[in-house]
Formats: sequence, structure tokens, C-alpha cells
Amino acid sequence: MKKASFEKVTPQEGSSFNVFHYKTPFVPYGGRWHFHPEYEIVYLPYGKGRRFIGTKISQYTDGDLVLLGPNIPHNCFNVGYESDSYEEYVIQFNGEDIKEACKFFKEFEGVETLLTMANTGLSVITNKKHQIGEEIRAMIGLSPLERLLKLFKVLKQFSEISYESLNARQYLTLSVTQTERVKGVYEIIQAKYHTNISTREVAKQIGMTESSFCRFFMKSTGKTFKQALTEVRIQNACNLLVNTDATITNIAYDCGFNSLSLFNRLFKRIIDHTPKVYRQKYVNHIQVSLLKTS
Repeated sequence: MKKASFEKVTPQEGSSFNVFHYKTPFVPYGGRWHFHPEYEIVYLPYGKGRRFIGTKISQYTDGDLVLLGPNIPHNCFNVGYESDSYEEYVIQFNGEDIKEACKFFKEFEGVETLLTMANTGLSVITNKKHQIGEEIRAMIGLSPLERLLKLFKVLKQFSEISYESLNARQYLTLSVTQTERVKGVYEIIQAKYHTNISTREVAKQIGMTESSFCRFFMKSTGKTFKQALTEVRIQNACNLLVNTDATITNIAYDCGFNSLSLFNRLFKRIIDHTPKVYRQKYVNHIQVSLLKTS
């Protein structure tokens, strides 16, 4: 099986965790076999398909609601979707913080057990998944504090219903030191992705030799430093394509690429669209959404 890649999860501004929503015709990412230290809840309101989680492929119908523990390798769920349209709600959060809170608040009884059970992945097997799903859908557009309170409610409801284990195994268990070092590397990348940053420079900043750093980063994330740097550059380019009117050439250079042709080639490889098509696809999606709500 292809080696899973480490995914750096960055919480939304003003929040301690992520909540996002995708719906056809605009589903920006897909096909990535990856893992991350954060817990992840995925809700698909309707439809059928296949899950690619851990070493297993399993089927679901009438939508899906799963809770994945840390470091479980999985594909983006749109990879195995078999219906005509696709809609996905995702929550990514640090479960260790919530486990710690469970020790002090009796109201969280059952949530700590839920998070422990989620180490092998959990799937809701009753129609109550849609009741919880409505709570998840309601999180979109809320303020950070309201989203946090809603997350507590979702986890509490999840802990009180029937679910089954997906029997998935963690890809690896990063030590605290490794996790902090990986996070530190990504913080450096995020701060300097627009420059000609090198492995030697990053290795020096975190107190390692260049060769030791390269081995450590590959072992910890499943990718080279160059691959991680390229992914961060492309992610930032996606943001600029969607949220600014800057030319594609300027975006390429602003994101650290010294060649427009290289930028186009790597963007197509990672996103499956050229920058021009990606921008136009997003614009069309916004126009359709506005027409539907007017």
C-alpha cells in the first residue's frame, strides 16, 4: 500500500479546531492518502460509497458519519463516493485537550471513552447519525465560541448512541518530541514558503544536521521536505487564486516558485487542475450558489 503522507492541520483563525464543508460541483481536493495527529469527524448527509481507512475498504449507504482517531491513514471520502452528487462536512480537533477536560467536568462522562475507542475508527450504525449530522451542519457559519460549544454537544451525542469499530490501525505514533518538531518545521515553512528556503537552513533552525533532518522528516511525515514545501506553496496559491485578483504569474512568484511553467506543472500534479481552471471552477461555483440563494 502507498505510504501515507503527513497532513498539517491548521485551525481556522480565532479557533482551536477546523470545521469545513464541501459540495459538488466544487470539491477542491481529493485522492490524498494521508494521516494527521488530530481526530476527525466526517459526515456525508446522503449517498453511498466506499471508505478507504487504514488497511480496509468498507461500504456505506444512506450517508455516513465516522470518527477517526489520530494518525489513522485515510483517503479523502470523495474518492469512494458512488452517487451523482457529493456533500461533506469535516471537523478536525485535538482530542487530547478534550480528554484532559473530561477529567474535570462530569458533564463529559462518556466522551473520554468515545475518544479512546476512536483510536481504531468508529462508524455510526443507526439513523441517529443524521440527528448528529444536523448539529454538525449547523456549525457552518457560527462564531468560534459557538462552534466549540456545538462540538462538545456533537461529541456527547456521539458517545450516547450505537457505533461500530472500523478496526483501523494507526499509521504511526509520533512521540511528543517528534510531533513538536514536525509542527515547528511546518511553522518555518509557512513563514518562509515564499523564499528560497533550504533543508540546510531548516535543519539548523531546529538543531539537527541536514542529513539527520531529512531522515527524520521523511520517517515522521512520509514525504520529503521539498514535497512538504511544495504542498504549502500550492495551498497558499489556492487561497490567492480564490480570494484575490492577482495574476497567475504574480501568484506563482509570490508563493516561492521561480518559474511559471514549474508552478503550473506542480499545481496540476497536486490539485488535478491548472491554476486557471481551478480559479474559474471556484468562480463558477460561487455564481451558482448565489443564483440558488437569490
